Amino acid sequence: MELNEKRVTLKQIIKHFNLEVLADGDLEQALHKNEIYRSGYELTGFFSKDALELKTAIHVMGARESRYLSRICPTEKRKILEKYFSYPFPAMVLSSQVADHKLLLEVAKEKKKVILKCNMRATKFIRELNFYLKNALGREGMLDEHIFLEVYGIGILLRGPDELKIGATVELLERGHKFITDARLNLKETESGLSGMNSKAELVPEKDYFLEMQGEENINITNYFGIKSTRPVKKVDMIIELEIWQEKKFYDRLGIDDIREDILGYKLPKITLPARKGRNLAVIIETAAINYRLKAMGVNSARYFMEESKKLIEKNKERRERGEAVGEDSLSVKMFAEENRLEILIGEEIADERFLKDTSIHRPALALSGYFDLDEAPYENNGLQIFTIVEVKYLNSLDKETRIRNLEKFFSYKFPAIIICGKMEVPKYITELVEKTGKVLLKSEEEIPSLIIAKLNTYLEQHFAPSVSMHGVFVEMYGFGVLLTGKSGIGKSETALELIHRGHRLIADDMVKFKKRTNGDIVGRAANLPYFMEIRGLGIIDIKTLYGLGAVRIKKRLDAVIEIKEQTTENYLTSINYMSSKAVILDKEVYKAELYMSSGRNAAAMVEIVVMNLMAKRLGHNAEHAYNDGLSRMTEEEKREIFSDDF
Repeated sequence: MELNEKRVTLKQIIKHFNLEVLADGDLEQALHKNEIYRSGYELTGFFSKDALELKTAIHVMGARESRYLSRICPTEKRKILEKYFSYPFPAMVLSSQVADHKLLLEVAKEKKKVILKCNMRATKFIRELNFYLKNALGREGMLDEHIFLEVYGIGILLRGPDELKIGATVELLERGHKFITDARLNLKETESGLSGMNSKAELVPEKDYFLEMQGEENINITNYFGIKSTRPVKKVDMIIELEIWQEKKFYDRLGIDDIREDILGYKLPKITLPARKGRNLAVIIETAAINYRLKAMGVNSARYFMEESKKLIEKNKERRERGEAVGEDSLSVKMFAEENRLEILIGEEIADERFLKDTSIHRPALALSGYFDLDEAPYENNGLQIFTIVEVKYLNSLDKETRIRNLEKFFSYKFPAIIICGKMEVPKYITELVEKTGKVLLKSEEEIPSLIIAKLNTYLEQHFAPSVSMHGVFVEMYGFGVLLTGKSGIGKSETALELIHRGHRLIADDMVKFKKRTNGDIVGRAANLPYFMEIRGLGIIDIKTLYGLGAVRIKKRLDAVIEIKEQTTENYLTSINYMSSKAVILDKEVYKAELYMSSGRNAAAMVEIVVMNLMAKRLGHNAEHAYNDGLSRMTEEEKREIFSDDF
């Protein structure tokens, strides 16, 4: 990088602020740094020999300092000022409120010190001078081999191989982002930070903004994309380095580490994005810009993901130590209540530590009469207990001693929770035993017991249904649940990210948990923390926060599996027989397709085509059969004419 040394003379400052010269001296003195100092200890006679402000800073005196000087006897004042003005600082500026400066000017002239006067208060002048010097003296340099863009308001320095930079830039411009320059980028330190500007900028925009092509005619940005696609200057926020994917190289998969690069003294955040077949760099760059804005607002998705993962691991560890089941073999009462809209009357603080382990739901019936001998399983196997007005009326019909004896026996069993149905008032003898035995008391507004039991049974059967975890990315497209699979690093997450940009929705990334419902449907959701996605080079991102609730959903029926593979032959097209293949998940056949990615294919667009073809099949149209059928009806002469190379 080429650096330019900048300077400002006292004459330039005098002219800019219209300052009055009270004591003449060397007005050609040059300032190279933004250093301003308000007079202080020096007026008391104290001078620090190592103080840099006495050598290079512009000094400013306000009304407060002037009043202090006026209280000192003339002899002592002269002595202090002579010592003060013997130091080589370039000039002193008096504020508009400094009136008594006769002796000060006299000593300044003797010492050939420049004294100036402004028409502002000291604090305002210092602020204005600081702004002026920052812009006038800001470090400046020229940077080559970078493209400077504005993406969602974020200034991005893009560098790397020309074919990657140019390809990503063209697509970003097509997406409506702005171009500043790609050659001889002028970087300058300004009040807002480090700014980049088009060093070739002139008055006529169509002459200023060109994307330089190696060995080809340069692209005139204004002509191709319009004047709204350009801007002359922008603050530099981050660096994105593009490179060809290296199989053995480690790329950031978490985004926790804060990697920065120094440019003109500014530590700019930097990420490295690898490029490979089917990977849309423009979409990932857009996501990087949005993620930068999110971090600037104080939200770090990667750090939050790691913290929540640690909490989950620690909670599972504690449960194992207590001998409790971990994972899908159990369900906390708290989650059960939240997902079924049940009110927690008692035990909210322990509801996260009490678990359901099967689908059983019971009405105590004979147990409340003290009869347990036939079958104690309903009360020992963590099943839910349902109390209705009938159970309460029966208990109220018993004498107090019998009622308490029967209930104490009933509550001695290990069931985790009781659900009270209807709008009845819960008797005190029940609430006391719930608290005493560490149970959770839930409340449902449903008056009819059979309806609440049927609803909760359905939920529990779905929760404890047979399940399997699969590696892949699960998305919803055109109403279909689509699982993208393929070997690690093939580009599943990147393809899903572009699909989200195209208006589709994420369900789960990396690990998907599938369950088989009683009706045979296979339903998938995130195995652990939902809505997060891992993009190599960028790290962990939060899709819900970045793109909104419309970009995610919690679960979806599985309709298709699309396996992404890398094209290993020169043949661009693949066999059409893949259209009718199947995948077997939880003993159910699911439509499956294979996509082979080459450098000329957009993975997201191909996935959309496969899903649209599936949609057409579901509506009764099979393009493959229609093609083969039409081909079979053609005469040999028609075939020769259509497939002939002569046009």
